[in-house]
Amino acid sequence: MVRIFDKSKLKTDCENCDAVCCVATKFKLPDYYKPPRTPCKHLDQEHGSCTIFDKLEDEGFTFCRDFDCYGGGLAVSNLFKEIGKNWASDPEIAEVQFHTFSIVYFQLVKYLHPDRAIEIDVPDDIIEELKPFTEQALDMLAETADPFEG
Repeated sequence: MVRIFDKSKLKTDCENCDAVCCVATKFKLPDYYKPPRTPCKHLDQEHGSCTIFDKLEDEGFTFCRDFDCYGGGLAVSNLFKEIGKNWASDPEIAEVQFHTFSIVYFQLVKYLHPDRAIEIDVPDDIIEELKPFTEQALDMLAETADPFEG
């Protein structure tokens, strides 16, 4: 089955996400470097929320408000909720969830913005190993190309 993504339906939903972008992605600011798969210093890990969300711009984190995961964070969060685990409740699953998000986000960006330069920092063997997770998350976001379905 061919996946078709409708950008108008791929929405970021921070309130219902596990804050995976706040951990999985890297930040490079003049005064703050956050490596990938490391929680942001402003992340309240217990509640999965940003402690400076209402003043991101004032604190120099404009990119956080502008970041669009295209629903990838929510899809990955929902996928891990289905198996009853996430990075916050089960640290052993954290790297799998963060890599899954990175792969899903990479795939969405390549689909929606084929000319955008984007790098993925997940090794090829892990991409292959996580394919069942990433395929399922992408399926949650995709519309079908089958004209006889739905």
